[in-house]
Amino acid sequence: MVVVSANVTALSYVHPAPSAIRRSSDLPPTTQDISFLGGDDLTLRGWYIPPKNGMVIILLHGYFSNRTEMIFAARHLTAAGYGALLYDERGSGESDGMQRSLGWRDVDDVGGALAFLDGKANQVGIAGCSIGGQIAVRAAARYPQISAVLADGAAMVSAEDLPPPQDWAERLIIPYDWLLDRFIEAHAGMAAPPSMMETISQIAPRPIMLFAAELSNEKFYIRRFQQAAGANAQLWEIPNATHCHGVFVAPDEYARRMLDFFDSSR
Repeated sequence: MVVVSANVTALSYVHPAPSAIRRSSDLPPTTQDISFLGGDDLTLRGWYIPPKNGMVIILLHGYFSNRTEMIFAARHLTAAGYGALLYDERGSGESDGMQRSLGWRDVDDVGGALAFLDGKANQVGIAGCSIGGQIAVRAAARYPQISAVLADGAAMVSAEDLPPPQDWAERLIIPYDWLLDRFIEAHAGMAAPPSMMETISQIAPRPIMLFAAELSNEKFYIRRFQQAAGANAQLWEIPNATHCHGVFVAPDEYARRMLDFFDSSR
């Protein structure tokens, strides 16, 4: 039963999640419909808002979602003079791709976003929530031209990122997640990439801002991410928030902390 459950879950994770997109009136009139080539020459589709201050922030949504999830961040960033690039991740929204992989392949797509921004920005930052936060951290580790990374509720890469178990229930999670990783590897046709714990330590001395929801168990492993990152990483545990919902429970402080972070990285 456990094996069947892990396989079914893995299949749901690799299955594409397309959705129709309508441009929000919250975005500025300078918003452009764009597309670019990501890894595997997949066409990724999104919106681009040119910067006024020379810095563009790549914005990455969570799983089973699309670029509209990042409109809050785009609206506040662009009002402060930043540019923004929001796109649907592979196999999501209006982007191409017949398979997803829990963000494992998506770092290659960030390389395509950086190529699109070449000559359009003096500086590039990146931000994401959930799987988007995981991708953002791993992309910052790979691409030195990313000068700052903000990750809200950054997801684990694999069971390698699980914190040490505190009770018998948590001990049961470890073999299940290990089995889930093996099924995802089989269905996605690739090995799991290095863990977040290993990857986040490669970003220093560039600044990292981590957000974690107080009402989610994510805070326990995100605290470990901060420790692994080193002195260049900050952590805000958002009071009364669930996963990636800080924008709803504390919108003003969320926007202020996001802008202060990117302002300080310029």
